[in-house]
Amino acid sequence: MARSTFPDDLMQVQREWDRVYRALATPRPHGAAELRRRLLLLSARIFTDPHLGTNRPSTGWAELRHQARLEGQKAGRHE
Repeated sequence: MARSTFPDDLMQVQREWDRVYRALATPRPHGAAELRRRLLLLSARIFTDPHLGTNRPSTGWAELRHQARLEGQKAGRHE
């Protein structure tokens, strides 16, 4: 498996972002307000991370999401 170009802590934040996003996507999620706040906090942590770059952070985020999902699939997690 190719090693991620992102630090492990940032990959973990992205995996948590995916988990919270999926929880919010369910019909009538339990604790929706808390989940929304958590998603905003995680989004801020991701977008302010220096590894995403300052010119086009959305491009870096797309790559981060892709790598986190690939690692999750290879580890047997559904992300």
